[in-house]
Amino acid sequence: MKRILVLLAALALCATPAMAQRELTIVAGGGALQGHMRTTLFQSFTQQTGIPVRDASYDYNVGPIRAMVQANNVTWDVVMVEAPDLIRGCEDGIFERMDWSVVDRGKFLPGGTTTCGAGAIGWGVSLFRDLNRHPTGPSSWQEFFDVQRFPGRRALRRGARMTLEIALMGDGVPAADVYRVLATPEGQRRAFAALDRIRPHLTFWTGGQQPLELVNAGEVAYAAGYTGRTATAIRNGAKLDLNWDTLLFAYDYWAVVRGTPHRAAAMRLVEHITNPEPLRALAQLWAINPVTAAVANDPAIRERNPLMMSNHQDRGLQINTEFWLDQGPDLEQRFAAWLNR
Repeated sequence: MKRILVLLAALALCATPAMAQRELTIVAGGGALQGHMRTTLFQSFTQQTGIPVRDASYDYNVGPIRAMVQANNVTWDVVMVEAPDLIRGCEDGIFERMDWSVVDRGKFLPGGTTTCGAGAIGWGVSLFRDLNRHPTGPSSWQEFFDVQRFPGRRALRRGARMTLEIALMGDGVPAADVYRVLATPEGQRRAFAALDRIRPHLTFWTGGQQPLELVNAGEVAYAAGYTGRTATAIRNGAKLDLNWDTLLFAYDYWAVVRGTPHRAAAMRLVEHITNPEPLRALAQLWAINPVTAAVANDPAIRERNPLMMSNHQDRGLQINTEFWLDQGPDLEQRFAAWLNR
């Protein structure tokens, strides 16, 4: 028995060096954008430092990250996360505090950094349609909810966040008042009642590519979809109408997973992929909305990318992270129950 215990202890001691030998791993949302990130951001880091980088994709569900931290079996090092998950994960100890002696905190837009996060990209959701099939269509969320004037199926995200804001704006609430109204029981009932009115006409999507697929296939007439994917499709020749007056937007962040054996290299990677030079290379391939100020505010990049969200943010509603941290769990449960009725 003693020999078995000694053997197990030896194996445990060997596990950490073995884990440390795996490649530095960065995880984001996948798709064409991540393919461009691979060539402009991740590979340039390897060329500059000699440190190999492997990338993987996920659906922005931080559950697996939480599980690997709790099991002390961290296999991801840097991840792109949404703001509510970042703040909650930082408080819960699943993300490292950002090392601002390595990452230059001064290069980001206002709101582009948190205790555990460095700004990655801005993203948004807007209403769009296929102009070949529907030359005219809704130009506001109120018109989106008017199924008499604009018949046809509609597609919204399968979740409370964004969908409830859209529902209130569809019911006539001004964008500036959305979160004040949604914070009240009456406002929440109003949002679900608005969804009830057009429920027979609704399709719900989960993955970011689905809205485009649904519109391209003619399965829905109008969809709320990610602006970056819609803008890229337009740049590639698709005849789509992207309505910036219906924009909802937020920032995603790079975070380092707590307990990674590659903490120092992970911080260096975050510093590199938020630097202007590789981001400018990425902007040549994708109408990104970086949170690095020198690129986000670069007149040449903004002129070259007229469909870049940074050119249109003043027309949109910024998603309120604090609201969704406070009320998100209850509203997501209510939305799931509503959906399954």
